[in-house]
Amino acid sequence: MRSRARTCRPGFTLVELLVALVVFDVALLAFAADAASLVRLRGSAARQEAAVRAAQSRLAGLRAQPCPAPSNGTGTPLPGVREFWSVTAAPGSARDLRDSVVFDGPRPAPAFVLRSAVDC
Repeated sequence: MRSRARTCRPGFTLVELLVALVVFDVALLAFAADAASLVRLRGSAARQEAAVRAAQSRLAGLRAQPCPAPSNGTGTPLPGVREFWSVTAAPGSARDLRDSVVFDGPRPAPAFVLRSAVDC
């Protein structure tokens, strides 16, 4: 009896194609998750940057005064952001200026403090 010789045809089997598609889908899902994370981080960074600008603006306004009187106050420059500022007497005739910003929310960013001084 004569056996038939198998001929090798170039190409991929159905199983190989399905495995390749599964690997590609897993990689695509990983990239999509990373992209969503980056968008979330970008929004958080933009909020922090806006809060820093608001604190810098408050300190610049206080420094523009010749000799600000000791005082303090609070503000909400952005939703979910609280600001606490104070002007205190320092040794000599100087004034210490301080502006603290605190972030609220499920994943709050670290708070920060900006400080400056004014000679009277």
